[in-house]
Amino acid sequence: MRVHIFGQLRIEDEQGNNLDITEIRSRKARELLLYFIIFHKRRIATELLCETFWPDMEEDYARSNLQTAVSLIRRFLGKEVLTYSDGTYCFDKNNKVIVDAEEFESSIVSARGCQNEEEKIQKLKQILEGYTNDVLPQYCYEEWIVHTREHYKDLFVDVLMELLAHSERCGNFAEVRDLSKRAMEKDPLNEQACLSHMEALAGLGQEAEALRFYESFSQRMEKELGILPSQQLKDLRDQLSTCRKRKTWIVTIETNQVSEAMQVLKSVLREDDEVRILSSQKIGLFIKDVDREVAESIRKRIEEALDKGPAQVKISLRLAR
Repeated sequence: MRVHIFGQLRIEDEQGNNLDITEIRSRKARELLLYFIIFHKRRIATELLCETFWPDMEEDYARSNLQTAVSLIRRFLGKEVLTYSDGTYCFDKNNKVIVDAEEFESSIVSARGCQNEEEKIQKLKQILEGYTNDVLPQYCYEEWIVHTREHYKDLFVDVLMELLAHSERCGNFAEVRDLSKRAMEKDPLNEQACLSHMEALAGLGQEAEALRFYESFSQRMEKELGILPSQQLKDLRDQLSTCRKRKTWIVTIETNQVSEAMQVLKSVLREDDEVRILSSQKIGLFIKDVDREVAESIRKRIEEALDKGPAQVKISLRLAR
């Protein structure tokens, strides 16, 4: 038997057929089955089960209700799956049930045991692909499910951060950006992920986006926790703000009609922009104190303006050395 608790609950028999849990007519019995699945293979005292599911009921009535619920579960899955001994119940004592969340956790342990770094990274990436949803997201109020959900979510974020650190060492900014974004989707107040995300955006020439992200993150921290980001994040913000003001970009325009192109450029230039004729067929437009995002928008504006003219042009953008 295989049980899936990532996302919607799904139980498969040994032939791979889905079992319909709604065949257990009692809602309490269905919740009890979930409890046994969450605490797979553990011995659980009768008293704890009664306190968890029938907290306000006299002990005799609670025990009676527990026995009824257990009977319904056994009728649904078979007697051997749920056993009783010395005042405790155990789900899957004979180790015949596979739970996807437990496989997920054991796979992480196995991957981290790899001596080869590249093999470990590849295994961790494969493990992430199997995490398509949180544990039973439709259950919002059962504390024992919420704790389990957070446990596996934390494991998922830990793997993301491990892969993120590897991508940072390799200088793969695009991968760092994507991994840090995924980490903050699960852990919105993760400062290390925020720091990595901002650094990746800066590495991709998107300082303005990094600064906007900082402001959004800072507001979220203040609203939800009543605190401001760490000094390290503030220092990165200040560094990016300063760096952004110092950058100069060059838009290179190659054309065989330089004079006509110069006339068109006059209509789209900013006051601080500097134009130089670099050769008989090449113009250089120097854009100061902006990041790549703004420089790219200026390049597009120039391209649109020149496309309307008769001259054939080739336009490129690069950071000035």
